[in-house]
Amino acid sequence: MSVTPWTQRIVLHDHLDGSATLVPILPRLFKMSGKEYPFDPNGDIQGDMIKLFKNPQINIVQKFSNTTGVMQKWKTISFVAQNYVRVKALQGYKYCEFTIAPQYHVSKGLTVGDVVEALIHGIQEGEKEFPDIEVNILFAIGREVSPDEAVKLVELANVCDRTYVVGISLVCDEATHPPEKHRKMFRVAKELGFKTACHAGEWCHHPAQGKANWNRDRYQLLKNIWIAVFELEVNRLDHAIPLAYDTDLMKAVKEKNISVTSCPGNYLAGQLIPNTLYLKMRQILARGINLSLHPDDDLFMPSLSETFQICNSEYHFTEEEMQQLSRNPWLARFGNRKKHTF
Repeated sequence: MSVTPWTQRIVLHDHLDGSATLVPILPRLFKMSGKEYPFDPNGDIQGDMIKLFKNPQINIVQKFSNTTGVMQKWKTISFVAQNYVRVKALQGYKYCEFTIAPQYHVSKGLTVGDVVEALIHGIQEGEKEFPDIEVNILFAIGREVSPDEAVKLVELANVCDRTYVVGISLVCDEATHPPEKHRKMFRVAKELGFKTACHAGEWCHHPAQGKANWNRDRYQLLKNIWIAVFELEVNRLDHAIPLAYDTDLMKAVKEKNISVTSCPGNYLAGQLIPNTLYLKMRQILARGINLSLHPDDDLFMPSLSETFQICNSEYHFTEEEMQQLSRNPWLARFGNRKKHTF
C-alpha cells in the first residue's frame, strides 16, 4: 500500500506528559529525580510504555506517574520542555502548543508559577538552538479540582508570561466532571483575555459501565459539546467525537469560528469509535469547520503521521481536504510570538 507523505508542521493537541518526545530522555529523568527506572534502559522504552498503558489492572494515575512523577523538580521540568523543542524542531515542526496541567507537578514544593517558569526556561533554551520553531504552553486545569480552585489556577496562569502561556484548557475525567462544573473558570479566563479550549465529547462512560459505546454515549457527549460551545464559549473544542451527528451544533461551531482538534489514533486505540469513518470528517470539512488532526499522547498512542495514514486509508482524502487539514491547525493556534506566516 502506498503511503501519502504527511507534512503538517503545526501541532496543538499534544500532552507533554504523554509525548513521545520523552522517549530518549526518560531513563535520565528517573536518574535526575533520584528514582529507580522501572523498565530496561536498553530495551524498547516506548514499547514498554505502550504495554503499561494497555494494562487494565493499572489505573490511569499510576500509569502517568511514570512521567509526571519525574517532572516534579524545576530542572527536570525545564529539561523536558527543552527536549520537546529540540525533538519537534528536528522533526520539522514550526509551531507547537503542548498541554500541561501544572497542578500535577507541585508535589516537591514547587508552586504553579515555578512550574511555568521552568517550562518557559526550557522553551527558551530550546529555541536558542532552534530559532525557527515556536513552542507555547496551553495551561491545563485537571477538572477534578473544585470550581473555586480552578479559578485560582486561572488567576495564577494570568500572572505568568502570557506570551508563552497562550491559553487555558480543561482536561482529564470528562465522565465524572462534565464541562458545566467549570462555568465560572471559563468566565474568569475570558475576562482575563485568555483563549480557551475544552476536552469535550471524548468519553462519558464510567468503568462500572464497561467499555465505551459510541451509540449509547452519543447523546451525553453531544450535550457536553453543546455546553462547551454555548455556555463556556470556548475557542477550541478538543475531541468532539460525535460533532457530525448534530447539524445544528456543527452550524454553531462554524458560525462561532470554533476550531476542533481531533485525535483519531487515540479514539481507535481506546476503542471509543469503531473506525475513523465514524467521525465523518469529510462532512465536517465540507462545512468549512476548522478541523485538524493531532497526536494527543503519542508516547503510547499513534503518532500524528500514523494517525493521518490511518484516516487516509479509510477516507482517501482529496488534495483539497489534505490542504485543509494541513492549514487548519495554523489558523487555530493561540500564540504568535514570532509572527510566523504559513
